Amino acid sequence: MQPWLVSVVVVAIVTMTSLFLGSFDSLEYQEFGLNCNYLSESVEKEPYSAGRYYLGITNSFIKFPRTVKSISFLEDWTEGRQGPALQSRTKDGLTVHLEVSFQYQLMFDQLYTLWSTLGEDYEKTFVRMAIEQLSTATTHHNAHFFFRNRTFVSKEMHRKLDEHFKQHAFAEVPFFQLRTVHLPDAFEDAIRETQVQEQHIQIARLEQETKKVTFATEVLKAQQAVQKLQNEAEGEAQAIAKKNDAFCSMAWPWLFNLFISDRLFIAVLAFFGDFAIGFECLNGFDIKSVT
Repeated sequence: MQPWLVSVVVVAIVTMTSLFLGSFDSLEYQEFGLNCNYLSESVEKEPYSAGRYYLGITNSFIKFPRTVKSISFLEDWTEGRQGPALQSRTKDGLTVHLEVSFQYQLMFDQLYTLWSTLGEDYEKTFVRMAIEQLSTATTHHNAHFFFRNRTFVSKEMHRKLDEHFKQHAFAEVPFFQLRTVHLPDAFEDAIRETQVQEQHIQIARLEQETKKVTFATEVLKAQQAVQKLQNEAEGEAQAIAKKNDAFCSMAWPWLFNLFISDRLFIAVLAFFGDFAIGFECLNGFDIKSVT
């Protein structure tokens, strides 16, 4: 065999091997992909997950992240971190600065729609969408509501952003953080002073309730003491009444005998201290029962 022919065969084999190996492309575990034919400038609609695939010599993957990606709007932003804090206005016209971050994840079954609609540089569109949606959501509430209901505002922003991204960005927003809300200093100072005064009012109300309870307790104690005195007085009165009844039934018959036997003077001297009681007993005494 001629030497030049051997060289041609070797070159052909190497070329065919290189072309064959170049027809494969792979996706890492954290990647999705679309099969793109650069010769015909066409893209296959069916997305690919992680793995190694034979695509053809003129084909390769357009790769997309499978993992969650973050977008942030912070005061201390640097290049590559999307942008500074968002500036908008509240419903009552006050300027508000929002430090926000959220995490998005591309929808696997919407990769072709994402690519055909937004292209490969889709994240810049995501940033503009987020700015628009969050700035609009800010105008739905007044400054006082922002200050007092930050958790509610955060959940509402998250919901609206997630709905908009699913519909127009072909991605989900599983996580959202409303980091800080900066309102004008004068307004924040006024709100803080209002909160301090509300705390003072609450403390005064609690003290008032405590005093009410204490006063009610003292009134109850006084009522119980009065009731006790009344019970003791009634018991003592009943005891005296019984003692008087016994005295009338036992002693005054003897005095009546003295009275009818002309010894009234001795009876009066003996019972001078209870003469009034004795007189009443004598008035009601049944003479027949004695005689």
